[in-house]
Amino acid sequence: MRNRWNSSFLPVVFATLLLTVANGAKGEEMMQFNYPRVADEHHQMRQLLDNAFHYINPDHGLIDPESGYPVEGWNQQPQQGLFLRSFTQLTAVGSWLELLANIAAGYAENLYITPDEALAALRHAMTTLLADQQNPELAAKGLLVNFLGFAGDRRVGPLAESVEQQKFVTAFGKSQGKAIWQALLTKGWLEAQDAGRKGVVRRSDQYGANFFNGVLEPYGREPLKSQIMALLDQRVVTIIFGDNVNLTAALARASGALLRSTVKDNAAAIVLREQIEHFIERQGEGYAHLYDPKSGTFYFGWDASIDRFVGWDDGQGHWVTGQMNYAINEFRGPWSFAVLRYGLPLATLRNAGFKMRSYRLSSGRDLYAPQAWDGSAFQLLGLSQFMQEMDNPGWRQTLENLVAITLDFARRHAHPALLSEAYSGHGTEYTGHIGIPDMAVSHAALNTHAPSLYTLGVAYMVVPDAVEDHLQRYWRVIDQLFTTHGPWEGWDSEAKTVIPYQTTAHTLSLILGGINSAQENMQRYLQAQQLLAKLALIYPEGDRVNLLAAEHQIVTWSSDNSSIDFSRQPDELRFASPLTADGGVSFIFPEDQVMSFSNGRLQLRYRGATAISQAFITFKRAKNDPLPPPAFPVEIAINLSPSEAGVIEVVLPATPALTGIAEVALLLQGGAAAAAVDLTLSEFRFTPFPVNTLNE
Repeated sequence: MRNRWNSSFLPVVFATLLLTVANGAKGEEMMQFNYPRVADEHHQMRQLLDNAFHYINPDHGLIDPESGYPVEGWNQQPQQGLFLRSFTQLTAVGSWLELLANIAAGYAENLYITPDEALAALRHAMTTLLADQQNPELAAKGLLVNFLGFAGDRRVGPLAESVEQQKFVTAFGKSQGKAIWQALLTKGWLEAQDAGRKGVVRRSDQYGANFFNGVLEPYGREPLKSQIMALLDQRVVTIIFGDNVNLTAALARASGALLRSTVKDNAAAIVLREQIEHFIERQGEGYAHLYDPKSGTFYFGWDASIDRFVGWDDGQGHWVTGQMNYAINEFRGPWSFAVLRYGLPLATLRNAGFKMRSYRLSSGRDLYAPQAWDGSAFQLLGLSQFMQEMDNPGWRQTLENLVAITLDFARRHAHPALLSEAYSGHGTEYTGHIGIPDMAVSHAALNTHAPSLYTLGVAYMVVPDAVEDHLQRYWRVIDQLFTTHGPWEGWDSEAKTVIPYQTTAHTLSLILGGINSAQENMQRYLQAQQLLAKLALIYPEGDRVNLLAAEHQIVTWSSDNSSIDFSRQPDELRFASPLTADGGVSFIFPEDQVMSFSNGRLQLRYRGATAISQAFITFKRAKNDPLPPPAFPVEIAINLSPSEAGVIEVVLPATPALTGIAEVALLLQGGAAAAAVDLTLSEFRFTPFPVNTLNE
């Protein structure tokens, strides 16, 4: 379907429109769009994509005509404090440009935008993006602010998150300035910070010039009211690492789509690839600036307005900078891409550890998988898989396990979709605290009843058949989410009602995941940039290690200085002693020898009658390692239940965080006081997966 208005297509359009009138939003089910990476038999995914494409109908006005950027979302309800059409953010912009490139390349046929129109729209947005990158009110060192407001034909930066009390004193005098400050605190628009010298601005649906009532009523006259709002709503140049790498990676995937044979030699596509690469290249300075050599990590962000790295006040007047130091989050893939593309220090990946634990499936099988901070599918899987993970056995199996867990939890709780950051169904609340408790590092209370559709897209990239089966199982509910502007994102499984919100980044990520082109698009880009072979840097090989081998030193210890007796036989290690507190055993490799546990399978076989309440495997680096210790070393929580033939198998992903290991420790956290530990290890080894050879 190259031209949506060719004569052979018109009857189909009219038939579809008639059916839409008769059956609401479901007329698109008559269409047969070409999604080359979606199996023909996956009817539900195809219908979901067909409906999602209604979101980009130009009649909806979701693309800002001046910039060519998408707005933040569908909902524009000022009376509820929702202004989703007044701003955008970098992830949404990147997703839009990537989708346009996929339409141009023939991956995403649809009713509304032809390939030629997609190239023109992409050129418009790229021209704006290149200009905004040079605007000091919107960017610094090649990186853009995370939020962009639309102000007529201009874009403006994000609102400040905090304000200094001294600015009110300077503007209004000491007496009135302090009185206004106190009124703002009482009203709840400010939350005191830094011993009252600063205030965090709390914006809600009762915030703004229209709500100068109560304690603020004395200050509601003009021009005083506008002067107060101007101080509260200052624009800043806040650069966030994660938002920028999302944009960078999306642009690289867009460039890879434009390298597809269907569009590669198109003159407009050639120009666009040059523009994209020019933009990406100019970001390098900013990413280098965000690297902290002392911690071996990236800073979370940078406020260029005051030249301070993003963080928080510790309550004692000290500023704590935020660090990208936990590997399993929604930025994992884009983060890895930035390191590879710009040749940035591998330390940023090596010093990003993570925690793993088991999840018991409904079938009774235990799967070990990494945990995310809030146990969210969004954090566990990201918005896309494109760093050739599906060609890497460690990552592929890890991701398959994660999808199996998220789908199992959904089925167990009759969720039509997956738990992910989204609107919660509690009024206009948008929150990241939506996830699976067993897969969360945080102990914060989590919403477990507001699943969202969008992460089904990335899950489809990993295990398409399983996601299609899930869609079929819950189609009656999913069908209720369909509208003439694409599906609502969420479902309240307690109230059994739709959560009627749509955001651009989520809706487009559903489409981009469903069309499943990201991996091959990125492969083309990496190949063109001669980076494909360098994936070995971020996906290092593992070493074959028998931890019970005689050459490894074994040291036992206990936190209360009591001894843990053990006897060593060939290929067997037996513990038999009281354990009155936390204790464990360390397997220490010969001096000056370190091992890699990246990209392979860790297997432990044991027998014993002791129920050990908690046990952990941790990986430690050599004392002379050039990097400082990571904030989160890799740690696996394991179950050591009484058994005559216990087996634990853990797939470890490919990551620099598991290289340079000098010691592996097995920590046993005690049960009852003076409980007798009767535990025999008959196997404890790591077997690397075969090295995968990518096509050059």
